[in-house]
Amino acid sequence: MKLLFNLVINDIRKNRIISSILFAFLMLSAVLLTGGLRIGVTSITSINALSTVAQIPDYIQMHKGAYDEKAIDDFVKNHDYIEAFQVTKMLNIKNSELYHNGKSFENSLMDNSFVAQNESFDYLLDMNNEIAIIDKGEIGIPIYYAQELGVELGDSIRVEKGSYAKDFKVSTIIRDAQMNSALTSSKRLLINEADILELSSNLGEWEYCFEFLLEEGSIASLETDYIGAKLPSNGVGISGSLITMLNTFSHGIIIIIIMAISMLLIGIAFLCLSYIIRATLAEQSSIIGEMRAIGFTKKEIKKLYQLKYVIIAIVAGIIGYLGGTLLGDYLSESVILYYGRAKGNIELIKWGIPVIGVLIQLLIVTIGCTVIISRNLRKTVLQMLKGEDDVKREGHYKLPANGFKYPNFSIAFRELKCKYRQYIVVFLVFIFSSFLILLPMNMKNTINHPSFMSYMGVGESDLRIDIQYTGDLEAKKELLEAYLNNDADIEKYAIYQYGSAQVLNNDGKWNNIRIESGNQTKFPLDYIEGKAPVKDNEIALSYLNAKELNKNIGENLTLNCMNKEVEFIVSGIYQDITYGGKTAKAKLEFNEKDLDAYIVYVNLKEEVDIEEKASELRGILTDSKVTPVREFIAQTLGGISDTMGIVEVATVIVSLFLSVLITAMILKLIMTKEQSAMAIKKAIGFSNDDLRIQLGIRILAIQIFGIGVGTILENNFGEAIFGLMLSGFGASKIKFLINPIKAYLFCPGIQILAVLIIVTVISKGVSKYHIRNQIIE
Repeated sequence: MKLLFNLVINDIRKNRIISSILFAFLMLSAVLLTGGLRIGVTSITSINALSTVAQIPDYIQMHKGAYDEKAIDDFVKNHDYIEAFQVTKMLNIKNSELYHNGKSFENSLMDNSFVAQNESFDYLLDMNNEIAIIDKGEIGIPIYYAQELGVELGDSIRVEKGSYAKDFKVSTIIRDAQMNSALTSSKRLLINEADILELSSNLGEWEYCFEFLLEEGSIASLETDYIGAKLPSNGVGISGSLITMLNTFSHGIIIIIIMAISMLLIGIAFLCLSYIIRATLAEQSSIIGEMRAIGFTKKEIKKLYQLKYVIIAIVAGIIGYLGGTLLGDYLSESVILYYGRAKGNIELIKWGIPVIGVLIQLLIVTIGCTVIISRNLRKTVLQMLKGEDDVKREGHYKLPANGFKYPNFSIAFRELKCKYRQYIVVFLVFIFSSFLILLPMNMKNTINHPSFMSYMGVGESDLRIDIQYTGDLEAKKELLEAYLNNDADIEKYAIYQYGSAQVLNNDGKWNNIRIESGNQTKFPLDYIEGKAPVKDNEIALSYLNAKELNKNIGENLTLNCMNKEVEFIVSGIYQDITYGGKTAKAKLEFNEKDLDAYIVYVNLKEEVDIEEKASELRGILTDSKVTPVREFIAQTLGGISDTMGIVEVATVIVSLFLSVLITAMILKLIMTKEQSAMAIKKAIGFSNDDLRIQLGIRILAIQIFGIGVGTILENNFGEAIFGLMLSGFGASKIKFLINPIKAYLFCPGIQILAVLIIVTVISKGVSKYHIRNQIIE
């Protein structure tokens, strides 16, 4: 065994470059596999741990306005599947009345509510994931504001309206299992019970959350019974599963991408391994024939060659595992910051599952080696001793009598045509690298573009103005409308009512549905199917609602709106990632008591500065929230965009690394295999530079073709992949918004430059090839 091991080590030393490149591939795939599994385990366990400690409700029904407390209490008593119930009171404060170190919150998209700590469940936790305790005069600020606005312990939060003002000292940064995510447009600020009573007598409006802990599988029953009892529901209903989904969304994308890259890298490494083994066995065919002739069995020869690659895979797996642990911990920092560390045996799981992943990778390599080597040892001893290989499969070409006009180009392309099989691996890697660079880049460009609003259920606009529920909601809407009609800077606007109704599902039960009512033609959407509702009896459904209700274009839908059952026809299906992806659009006139809010979308004239106009409107429309659409997207999807930025940089580095490594490996193998042919070329007059140019032309031609195919594949399948990622959130068909200069010039240019440099370096080895050496051999 020692002799066998020494032979393997000597062989690795002899083929340092090829062995190193294979090692790098396997190590990189192990790094990403370990890192992806580690961050996946951390995310799942941390989110579950936070949810468990905080005891998030199974179902929440939000409501603004007065309600009958006795009716709610009787409902809870009469339904055994309700294990616990509480009413959480939230004091909604306008952003213009809230200040951090003297700076207003009015630019924030988030709705802010002051709450006291709950007594039964749905706790707000401190950074140790313990129930936060707030003394009088202190405040707990959500982790979202600590990250986005730089709020720190000891800072001052001031509430001010007219002559009333109160200062709070930030004593705790809180984790809110219910509203942690940026996709949740409301944030809870924790204060003492005495302070919230004082504030409520001077400013703000109460909103109520009816929170339920239920027996498993009882959510649908609760929704149906709650609606049937006609209990207060002037607000959205949210399930615990939706909260968990929102919490996992931004980190889930990066986990999916890392794991996908890792799987593809393992595939590429296996292709490289196959190529290297076949090339090595072909090169050493006569040596293997001699070994078999003197008595070595196929099993012993197989073990000799297999051991080399298993050793490389084991070492690569160990180093990759350690590197992946560091990568996973780095990428998990944001997860831990927002959700904390899970306790118990989680560390064992975080270390153990990646070990299993790396062992599976090692098993794949071992089995692959066995199959490939066995297939290549089928030749007879005589065939091996004669040195027969796959040359007969390569084809040939003839030199023209009059010579070539452009000899280097002509010979390079003719040799490429004859020997195309040996370039398949590098071609596939170039396709993969191009695809890998473009996908996250186009994802990020799409998310950051204003037209991404269409995937949030509204058409593209410049400004969004929110009028939240108040006692005089209609009066505030009329005041806003009067102002907009007389503002010369405004090109067009549309006012939409947002309210809730009940929809009859396929089981004959009523479910809540959030409806946007207004003119759907002023800021049109791109519909997956059908068109916007124009007639009074038409309704458009979001993708997830249509899927859940099993409705197609032209089918009937029954709504219970304002205590009347009305038949609608489904006119269109659109994409929406807000409110859990479950919304609808129709031409309804809600009663004021059934309204949640008015939202106004505004387009400004071309010469008007959006930011300046938003600032001006905030000073005039003090009861409304004015947000530029770009800022709306940045605040809502900022975390996802930042994540995609990290992924974009990482994939560029990984792709260039792959391209350089595979080029170096293939080039080294080709030069070793063709050294005799190159020596003959030099003997008939070709210079070293000619040979290097011919090699470069071959590689670059393959790369350019691979980049082209990768780009075509990304354009055709990239949108489907992104849509698949977002389909669970309400957007299944994404149209990429591409920066053509960056995507089609800059990125290919970097890839070609990197490969050109490595070709220039590696091809210097042709200077060692001389015809006299071939004659001696």
